[in-house]
Amino acid sequence: MSDLTNKDAEQDSKLAVLESKIESFRERLYGLEDKTKDISVVESTLENAIRRIEMVHSRIDKMEEKIKVLDNEFRGRIRKNEMWIAGAGAVIAAAITILGIAMSADAFVINESLSGEPCATQEIASKYVSDVTLINEEEEE
Repeated sequence: MSDLTNKDAEQDSKLAVLESKIESFRERLYGLEDKTKDISVVESTLENAIRRIEMVHSRIDKMEEKIKVLDNEFRGRIRKNEMWIAGAGAVIAAAITILGIAMSADAFVINESLSGEPCATQEIASKYVSDVTLINEEEEE
């Protein structure tokens, strides 16, 4: 029976070693569970942050689309204003040209009347000449 007792003692010692190892594994497992609880909180926080970032990105995309639409509309308005300004400039240039031609024609008529040649607006020219002579006479006195 000594063999049997020796075997029992050997098995008891192996069981004690196994029980101590199981207990240390249990302690490690509980420690890991505590650590993983924090990790799950961090993971959920990260997931929430990622969702929020995705929402911000979608809002940014929508705003970029709105900005493009508004930019195109604004550029269209600018083009329309440029066309109006160019048209107004053309009208003003034409009016100035016509006034310039008319004034040079009047100056031509007055020069003809001063030179003594007959013209269509003889009365206007003679009045101008008489006014000029009166002014000259007053200056001499």
